[in-house]
Amino acid sequence: MPQLTIEWTKLQLFTIDNIKNVPDEAGIYRLSYKSADGNIYVFFIGDASALRTALNDIQSKNTNNECIKTFLTNLQCYFKYALVPDEANRKNCVRTLYTHFSPKCNLTLPDGNIIEVNTN
Repeated sequence: MPQLTIEWTKLQLFTIDNIKNVPDEAGIYRLSYKSADGNIYVFFIGDASALRTALNDIQSKNTNNECIKTFLTNLQCYFKYALVPDEANRKNCVRTLYTHFSPKCNLTLPDGNIIEVNTN
């Protein structure tokens, strides 16, 4: 099984101010919320050729994904990202992380193949 080591950022509050510091480069990201049990749960995994632009669109609720809008409206949300320049690697990471986390707001099975990738 192919292996890819990615460098995740630390978990950050999903705010406009924090998104301003995200490079507008290709990568993957995950959106999370803090549950009443104190644990952090991933509710969406995505990839983008321009991370800051994609995260700004989501933060401004410029998305057709009603599930994401509901989480952002009702809960304190967080994000982390990793720069992954190669599109095939991004797709494989998203597919692998989807299988690992089972995020509620990914509405379809992502393209890509399962690979070994670090989740933290």
